[in-house]
Amino acid sequence: MNCRRCGEILNANANFCWACGAPQHDAGSPETIAIPVVTTPDTMHPDANRGPQGPHRDELVIAAGPQAGTRIELTKDVTSSGRHESSDVLLDDVSVSRHHAIFTRTASGRVTLRDLNSLNGTYVNGRRVEEATLHAADEVQIGKFKLVFWEATR
Repeated sequence: MNCRRCGEILNANANFCWACGAPQHDAGSPETIAIPVVTTPDTMHPDANRGPQGPHRDELVIAAGPQAGTRIELTKDVTSSGRHESSDVLLDDVSVSRHHAIFTRTASGRVTLRDLNSLNGTYVNGRRVEEATLHAADEVQIGKFKLVFWEATR
C-alpha cells in the first residue's frame, strides 16, 4: 500500500503515513484517527505563562496533561522525551510514542526539537514538525501533553 499524499510504501494496516503523517483512511470511516489536542490559554496551567524560575536555564513547563505545572530543566545536550521509562521527559500516555522526540542543544546554544517518526506527530505552535528550533514561549505538543518552552536568559 502507498501513502495517499506522498506515495511512501506503507504497511497494509497503516492508519497514518510514517513519512508525512497523512491519514490513510476515508474521512467517513468509523476508524479512530489521531487529532491533536487543542487547549485554550484558560485551560493551561498558570505556571506555563511564567518564564524560567531559579537559575536561568532552558526549561519546559508542562501546561496541559496529567503532570501540568511540572518544570523540566534542559541541562543535557540531548534530552529524550516519550513514554519509555528511560526517557528524560517521561510522558506516560498511550498518545505518546515510546521514543517520541528529542530536544538537542546546538553549538550556538539554541534548542531544537526533532520528532522520532512518532505515530501522532510532534507539534510546535499548532503546526506539525519534523524538526524545529525553539524560541521563548513556543508551545510544544506531544500526544495529549502541551509543554511551553522557555529560553535561558543569555
